[in-house]
Amino acid sequence: MQILIADDHSLFRDGLRHVLSTLADDVAVMEAGTLQEAISLLERSKRVDLIIVDLAMPGMESPASLAKVKAIAPGTPVVVITASEDQHDVRAALEAGASGYIPKSVRGQIMLSALQLVMVGGVYVRPLALDVSIPGSLSRTDAATSARIRSLLTERQIDVLRLLAEGKPNKEIARTLNLAEGTVRVHVNAVLKALSARNRTEAALAARSAGLSSF
Repeated sequence: MQILIADDHSLFRDGLRHVLSTLADDVAVMEAGTLQEAISLLERSKRVDLIIVDLAMPGMESPASLAKVKAIAPGTPVVVITASEDQHDVRAALEAGASGYIPKSVRGQIMLSALQLVMVGGVYVRPLALDVSIPGSLSRTDAATSARIRSLLTERQIDVLRLLAEGKPNKEIARTLNLAEGTVRVHVNAVLKALSARNRTEAALAARSAGLSSF
């Protein structure tokens, strides 16, 4: 597994490298201290499985700079690990394509669990940040949000949404609910349409903001 850490603090990179060593047996870590160094490494690399970036490193003008990273490695999940817990930054990072937003203040085990969720196709946002608004869907963590989502979906679709929010791929959702994988795809598409979510990330955030996921 090839992982890129882009952060201008070498001590943080050292600590994160230790956390990542428990993610898999074959973790290889590349390190960059600026956005341009990260882009150069990505352009030279044949494969990167996970990209971790800090919003405050040199060259990173705003979360929108993540779009440059995504353009080079469009199929690779990008996780922001940063000191900022500003909700505007969280929203902007997710809209730019980030699959996770992790404050540096969280414990190592939580960080590891969040990265594991992202690696299986899920999205992680710290619960305190779950009132970030999602275009076209619901944003506040309250009973009204949950009630509205439930009014839009069938019980089976809610089951699918819960598992989707936990980062489960369609194959695992199918196995858990004893459904055909094709049926799960139909349900996922219906959920995205009902919630006006552009992708699984937005649907997962909607589920969490409504209290439908415990992660």
